[in-house]
Amino acid sequence: WEHYLSCDGSPDPTVPQEMNTFMSLWREDQDQDIQLVMEKGEVVLNLIEKLEFLLLEASPNEITEEQRVQYQEFILQLQDLLHQKYNEATQNLLKTASMYEDSETGNMHTVIKDKNTTFCIWVNLKKKPRFKNHMFQEAGHGFDLPKSLALSSVAVRMLHTCYDHVSPLAASLKENSNNTDDKKETEEETEKNSDILDEQSQGIWLFFMCSTTKVLMLSILYEEARGREEAPKVVDLQQLVPVGGVYHIDALQLPPQAHDVRDWSMVELLDVGLEVYPYSPGEAEDGTQAAVQITLRLPDNVIYFEVPVVARWDPAGQQWRTDGISNITYEAQEMSITFGMGAFDTVALLQDAHLNLPYQAWELQPTGVDEGLFTVTAVFATIQIQIKDNQCMLSSVVVEGEEVLSHITGKWMSPFALREALKRAGVNIFPAEYSHKYVP
Repeated sequence: WEHYLSCDGSPDPTVPQEMNTFMSLWREDQDQDIQLVMEKGEVVLNLIEKLEFLLLEASPNEITEEQRVQYQEFILQLQDLLHQKYNEATQNLLKTASMYEDSETGNMHTVIKDKNTTFCIWVNLKKKPRFKNHMFQEAGHGFDLPKSLALSSVAVRMLHTCYDHVSPLAASLKENSNNTDDKKETEEETEKNSDILDEQSQGIWLFFMCSTTKVLMLSILYEEARGREEAPKVVDLQQLVPVGGVYHIDALQLPPQAHDVRDWSMVELLDVGLEVYPYSPGEAEDGTQAAVQITLRLPDNVIYFEVPVVARWDPAGQQWRTDGISNITYEAQEMSITFGMGAFDTVALLQDAHLNLPYQAWELQPTGVDEGLFTVTAVFATIQIQIKDNQCMLSSVVVEGEEVLSHITGKWMSPFALREALKRAGVNIFPAEYSHKYVP
């Protein structure tokens, strides 16, 4: 009913026919520019958020397992389609890049942004080595290219999304989810078997289980230690989490440009889509690896309590890694970070998920009938949350005596929504089932 009253033309995420029609129509629509994709992207992100909250808030008797799987598939399809549309719009823009060249450098550059996405692109039309770096002033992002790229027909795209559609693809998260399910099944089976044993046999069974558990625990600890030795650069997403979204940094091939012939504008059309520029880092003149230097401005609506960890996404291994990143310089006052990369990658800024745990103090103060004020004094912040019936509202977040995160304070929302909003902002005060492994 709430969806019906909204009348915004978006599909009902719980109706498969509407969702499939919505995605099919947008997939077939080829005439897109960046601005239109951003506008449609906001609808898509709202649909994803509704589906995610449905999965989080719905009890087992409210949705079936089949519906749960279907909602998860819709989320993945929407995420993939949104990124595909940004690629198509980027390709359309690159075809006409020469029409928007800068008078000073002869190259093309632009920044387009909304509350969810910042799209920056620079096109190397003139291929002059003295123009090998660029700072997108409106966004605060920039780069410095090796000389070989400065002489090439290449475009550099920096697409910052405030959302993270990459981490859910991580193989470790899928494995942990499967392990949790297996653990639950094992515990249920153990309980069932123990119910039918008599007292004597239960004693033997418990002894056997205790002995077996010790062996299994030793085996698990050994495997975890060996895994850490073999892959020290792989990010543990239970310990470190991306904060502030994801930065897609790409080197792209420049398609044939439009040419004016009398009163006509002609362009060669290639049916290949957006192509990645095949860059492999060589050696600089001093013998070191010619890295791409990247500068990112940190989002204003996110708090980094410590120097963020820069990680790159490894699509083959489906994991975040910290190797391939060098020479990191963090400027807290300027809210920027600069680093070198051996290749063009998708990167994220990670923060310890447990740095505000354990609580230093907490207080729940009644303020009325079915109302209260919940105050948490954490390691780096003091958080106040108003609670009323089944809703809650972030009253304040104070860091070093200053109130922050005004964009999410003073808004009533569900507990699930508030938890996700605080996590996205870098303030995680919610312990998970595995937190005891990381909190002293």
